[in-house]
Amino acid sequence: MKNIIVDYDNSVISISSAFKKKAFTPGTKEYNELNTVRHDYPDFPISVREFHTNTEQDRYKGLTYDYMRWYIENKDKENGESMLKALDDMIDVSKCHSKGRRYPSIKKWFLETYSDVATFGMTDVELANWEKVQKKSNVTQFPATGTDG
Repeated sequence: MKNIIVDYDNSVISISSAFKKKAFTPGTKEYNELNTVRHDYPDFPISVREFHTNTEQDRYKGLTYDYMRWYIENKDKENGESMLKALDDMIDVSKCHSKGRRYPSIKKWFLETYSDVATFGMTDVELANWEKVQKKSNVTQFPATGTDG
């Protein structure tokens, strides 16, 4: 029951917000789990855990692999062909890694290579903060792909 945490120190039953949606529907597995815990700890109030996201972080919602290809084809006239090959090679290599590492690593490479996309519309202060974050990033970088086939 990882969605239910009994906090003995504070005498609270803590549940996730996703679990809450299911737990308050009678007859569901989650409903039964919550009732079992409440039976064991009848005096403990229920608390819903809130997850906070960093609202200052840019998510690049439109930055898909297709957009990356389009951008390279249309904006990088000098190195476009080799960069497209590098992108496709990274996408191929990423398929053997966990899903959580695939896109973030390729996105990081793209934004570092084409920093004008990442820094579009930023003020000087935002740009300085962005550069600091790039230096601290803990996303694992895929090894550089060779261009000799």
